[in-house]
Amino acid sequence: MSKIIKAVSPKGKASWPKLFKADTQFKPEGEFQTGLVVSPTEAKDFQEKIKAAFVEEFGEAKLQKAKMPWKVDEDGNVVFNFRSKNKPIVVDSLGKAIGTELNVSGGSVIKVGAGIKPWLVSGNLGVKLYLNAVQIIDLVEYNSSPFGKEEGGFVAEDVKRSEEVSSAVEQAEEDIDF
Repeated sequence: MSKIIKAVSPKGKASWPKLFKADTQFKPEGEFQTGLVVSPTEAKDFQEKIKAAFVEEFGEAKLQKAKMPWKVDEDGNVVFNFRSKNKPIVVDSLGKAIGTELNVSGGSVIKVGAGIKPWLVSGNLGVKLYLNAVQIIDLVEYNSSPFGKEEGGFVAEDVKRSEEVSSAVEQAEEDIDF
């Protein structure tokens, strides 16, 4: 049985991150995951570390048949895939744990603390990258609105103030005789 090798990825951009809430689309039990988009130059050392873990477990001869946990996108960048059934530890750029859920979106600059695990199942060989921890270096928050920022326009009041106004309006409506 192969051991899991701990490693830290290079900096890259998150792709479809699910860090605080497990994705249940393909697995009912849920899975935390993220892609990590890295330039080919920056990805090289991490790819070599992954290959070395595989070679240590199964030998150089089987490396060509192995399924690696990355692909190359249309721009030539390397996209690593990290997954885990356990919720990852998420920290900020100073290494401080983040205690609240964030809407981390693709494009956020992150590093991933991973477990590298070579595998053999039914004659198929490969390497899995476990998602253990994430450092958010530059946060891009997910916003479901299709609109961008418009300078100089209307800005909604903060939630507390809006709740106070709503409460005052409700009270005023109760006081009015129709």
